[in-house]
Order: sequence, then structure tokens, then C-alpha cells
Amino acid sequence: MQYKVQIHNYVQNHKDEIVETLKELIKIPSVRSEVEENAPFGKECARLLRLIEQLYKDNGFETELDSNGGYLLSYYGKGEKTLGIFAHADVVSVGDDWVLSKPFESLEKDGCLIGRGTLDDKSAVVISLYCAKILKELNIPFGSRLIMFTGSNEESGMQDIKNYISAHTPPDFSLVADTGFPAYRGDKGILRFIATSPFVLKEINNFRGGTAFNIILGEATAKYKDQVIAEKGISKHGALPEGSLNAGYLLAKKLLENKDLCKEDKTQIGFVADTLEKYYGEVFGIENNDPVFGRLTCTNGIVETNDQKFSLCFDMRYGMSVDIEDAKSKIIKYFAENGWSVEFVMQRSPFCVSEDNPYLVSCLEVYKSFTGAKNATVMVVNGFTKPSTIAMEP
Repeated sequence: MQYKVQIHNYVQNHKDEIVETLKELIKIPSVRSEVEENAPFGKECARLLRLIEQLYKDNGFETELDSNGGYLLSYYGKGEKTLGIFAHADVVSVGDDWVLSKPFESLEKDGCLIGRGTLDDKSAVVISLYCAKILKELNIPFGSRLIMFTGSNEESGMQDIKNYISAHTPPDFSLVADTGFPAYRGDKGILRFIATSPFVLKEINNFRGGTAFNIILGEATAKYKDQVIAEKGISKHGALPEGSLNAGYLLAKKLLENKDLCKEDKTQIGFVADTLEKYYGEVFGIENNDPVFGRLTCTNGIVETNDQKFSLCFDMRYGMSVDIEDAKSKIIKYFAENGWSVEFVMQRSPFCVSEDNPYLVSCLEVYKSFTGAKNATVMVVNGFTKPSTIAMEP
């Protein structure tokens, strides 16, 4: 730990520069959009990758931008072994319910920086860059090859990482800078599905809200007898729904207050309200409290009507103790009993590394030694990211 003081002083002396770099990244609204030439995940995601590429080049690092693959590789050092640091520059979509700032106009408040992507995950892009800069500028001995991966599709499919894996050999050991300190050893599983009604609404038109599976919708609107009715809820990430309030549920409840609403529509609206009210899977009978990952969550992110028929999109996060096939059967049964159909569109099993994994133990020991945080422990995360916080088994 002979370099601890030097590293600390470097970070303090470059604090303003680091913050300004992050602010520049936040300015670019890197939400996935339509495919364009050399922009598989939209022009803003591609624009941000080019900006990050230039940052690495300006600091003297070798870079490799795969425009068609939607990712950037940057390198430092030499050696037979490779160490990867994985980050992503894309962000989830935004609504108009920001209170303190606009999403892509960063704000410094109470020692924190507020802006879309500040935490997830543009800060990790800056961390990756400055890890390489510190090694280089302080001339710290480093006997491996450092590979910094910057992706642009983590939030909506992870095709970027698939493109990378198909063209490159992964690092021998990787850290994903998309969680907190000191280290996370596992991710919840994820199941996404779409439930669709066969029943045509007679009086209610254009009921819709939400833009992403994993963000509990904060606003919803519907048209009833030439009147547009709207509701605002409390939006949260689907992996951490505590304190949220689904706007689709609130709107359904409001529509049910109309005594003149026809019986057929009232039945469908009532079913939607019942389905969206809670977020621990209670309505489907799949509640679970995993000893490692905690409670199962099942949240709704999108509500819409197509051809006057309801469609509801769900994001479920679950632990190792869940029988996923049994859970899927119960979900299908719940909707089938009400005439609806279900399509499962994404499934990823939970992942967990043993607490005595030697790589994990080594990371924790280094963290404790460097920070002095003797009581630090490893954790698990409710979301998921690529390829995992600890990517290699021994």
C-alpha cells in the first residue's frame, strides 16, 4: 500500500477535472433509439462512445471503437494476463417528473452530483478512465494488460457485450463497475413477460403509460368519453420498488369511479387495478423471501392498449430459492383464468459466487487494507449487469 497516499492526493488534486468529465458525459442523452448507420443503439449512444474514445485518446491510451458492435475498448499496460473493467454509457429513459434538475443537466447538491446516468453507469466510465490515468501518471508497477470496456446497450438487451464476446477473448479476470463498494458477489435472476387481453374495450381508449419494463411507470393517461384522464404515481426502478406507486394502478382506480362505465370495461379495468396494485408477486401467488437475495419483486413498467386490448409488461427479480418454472406456471394460470395470454420475453437465472471464492476474498482484503474499513463485507445486487461483478470462478 505504498502508493495509497499518492493515489489519494491524485484524486483530490484532480477532483474538479473528474467531476467536469462526468458532467460532460451526462449531457448526452444516451437512451436507446432507432438504429442508424454506425449507431446500432441510436445516434446519441454512438455519439457518447465517440466522446469517450476521444477522452482515452487525448490521454494517450490505445483505443478500439467497434461502431457496429456498439462498444469501445481501451487499453493500458502489457503482460500475459488481462484485467477487465466493464462500464456502460447508455441510460434508461426519462420522464418529466424530475424535481431538482433536468435529467441531462447535472446539478451539484449536498456533495452529490444529480443527473441521469450519474450513478448508473457513467460514473464507472470515468472511474475506468482514471484508473488507467493513475496507473500511468503515477508510474505504478502493473504487470498485466488492462482492458476498459465501455458499452452502450446494457439497459436494453446487452447486445453490445454479446458482440464483444463474439469477436474477442474475455479478460482473465473482470470487475464490473456498476455497483457499490466493496464488491458484489451475485445478481438476482430476471424474468420479463407481457400479458395481453383478448377483450376489446368499448368506452375507454388509448390507456397507456411507461416506457421500459424495469421502470415502474410514473404517469398514465386514458381517454374516456372524449375526456383525457391522467394520473401521476411514484416511479422507481423495478429492482427496488419500495415506495413506488404505479400510475397505471391509480388511473385504473380513478376510471372505476365512473358509475356510467360499461360493465365490460369495468371488468377489464378492475382486473388491471388488482394486478398492478402490489409489487412482491402476491397477486400471482409467487411471493418469496430468498435467504441471500431477499424478497422477489414483480413490477409493471408499461401499460398500453393496442386495438383497444390491454397489454401489460412486467419485470420480475428473483433469488436462488425460487422455482422459476413453478412461478411461470402460476403467472400463466392467473392470467388464463381471466382470459388473458402471457408471453415470456426474457429470462436470466440468478448468479451467486461463494463467499469464500479466492478472487472475491482477495478483492475484499485489498479494499479493507486500502480503506481501513475492517467491517466491510461483500453483498448481492437486486439488478443484474454484465458479465458479473466477479466474472471468474477459480
